[in-house]
Amino acid sequence: MANRFQAFLFRTRGIYLFVSLIGSMALKGYLGGTTPRLFFVVGIFWVSLVQAFRVYAAAYLWGRQAVTTVGADFLCTNGPYAHLRNPFYLGNFLIGIGICLMINVWYAYVLFGASYAFVYSVVIPYEEQFLEEKFGKAYADYKAATPRLIPRLTAYRGGGNVIPDYRAGILGELHVPIFLIIVISIAYALFAR
Repeated sequence: MANRFQAFLFRTRGIYLFVSLIGSMALKGYLGGTTPRLFFVVGIFWVSLVQAFRVYAAAYLWGRQAVTTVGADFLCTNGPYAHLRNPFYLGNFLIGIGICLMINVWYAYVLFGASYAFVYSVVIPYEEQFLEEKFGKAYADYKAATPRLIPRLTAYRGGGNVIPDYRAGILGELHVPIFLIIVISIAYALFAR
């Protein structure tokens, strides 16, 4: 039963973060409030920078990161993966914080943080279990030496040498900027002053 729930949450993982952000915007729209334009400028810069990092990470997975089932053709341990095991999930968190900045209410951070913690406290162990079963000792060594979400400065040295495919990384990430443009446009139209 637990694996079915984990698989379902993995398939739908992006929805919960989206709902928390849209819910925060709806609540702010109902309660009233504005956001200074400077917050949008800083937020857009921040989100763009983080999205560039996500494209960089996607290049190391050859654009195969937007999946609905857990899988891996290879164990990537270089590039951003040499510094942390989950660069996309860190990116999702940082993008959410940038959008919360643009929403500019305390409860946006609370709702987003709660949904993020709920989703990834289930999804990350589910993925790790798969990777441990598929790659055995190679993944266990990598997992022991590389942090989950907070990057370390020194790179993991025991890994392979995946050659990044930046074209595939960009194409694999096209859905995210579209989502961001929609959410940021709605927030700007409703709250910018």
